[in-house]
Amino acid sequence: MINLLLQYLSDQKECLKISKNIDFICYRRTLISIMCNAFDEVKPLLISACLYNGSIYLCTLDTPQDIMKRKSRTKEEETFCAWGYKFEQYLLSDLPNTCPNIERPVIENEEFSLFYYASLGTYNLIYCAQIDGMLATNGAVPNPPANTDTECNLHYLRNNEYLELKTHRHILNQRQERNFRRYKMLLCWCQCYLANLKGLLVGFRTQEGIVERLQWYEQQEIVQYCKNEWNPEAALNYLNYFLSYIKNSFNQNICTGPVTLNFQLNSDKTINVIENPVCEILPQWYTTN
Repeated sequence: MINLLLQYLSDQKECLKISKNIDFICYRRTLISIMCNAFDEVKPLLISACLYNGSIYLCTLDTPQDIMKRKSRTKEEETFCAWGYKFEQYLLSDLPNTCPNIERPVIENEEFSLFYYASLGTYNLIYCAQIDGMLATNGAVPNPPANTDTECNLHYLRNNEYLELKTHRHILNQRQERNFRRYKMLLCWCQCYLANLKGLLVGFRTQEGIVERLQWYEQQEIVQYCKNEWNPEAALNYLNYFLSYIKNSFNQNICTGPVTLNFQLNSDKTINVIENPVCEILPQWYTTN
């Protein structure tokens, strides 16, 4: 669900004067899931879309395949995820000029998010993106403001650069490298592009989880590195196509209350549109407020 995003919009409604011009509101991960389906291998996708007050709220729902995959996850796969969180703890600190605290327990549901107002084609979007870390090199980045002034904090956030962190097992053959470029790097580029991140830092690890090598990829370097597997224009064009399909599926004259449609992307790239009489995305406290 998107309750944290809705809470932010509710809290900041006096500041968000642009909200009447917003076509879509969602989390970044929903946009990424669409973009990654632009190419040959399509992962079944289910998106719920709710039209309310002229804006369409999007939320990715679990497909039967997602539920089955989660239930069948092995302990080894859960360990791999835990290693990723620990890797972040080793490389990130709470403040730019302090050392990481690797002794405290990892809290996996902690996150820092930024909210973006952006345009894609003819559409305006507000979306939320979880950010791994800020780039702070050689003490050149000051600590954040010690006050709650909105403009002061926005100025600080806008004048710094951010990055994505990933771990990946050592690449030992061409097949593994192609899969790395084709799938993981596509996902990472989408994350970097939508959040305007400086780049990606990958920790290459052993099968036992020991990171032995760090590799930095600038955002544009990812595109060049993966040019034989995918291209960014196709991903963005497909996202624009999918958003247009959603937009055109609604009767824009209906404005009296939330109207919900579910969009199911199938493995053959056909899209099923399913009417949903219940608005599961927008709770009553949000529409009332």
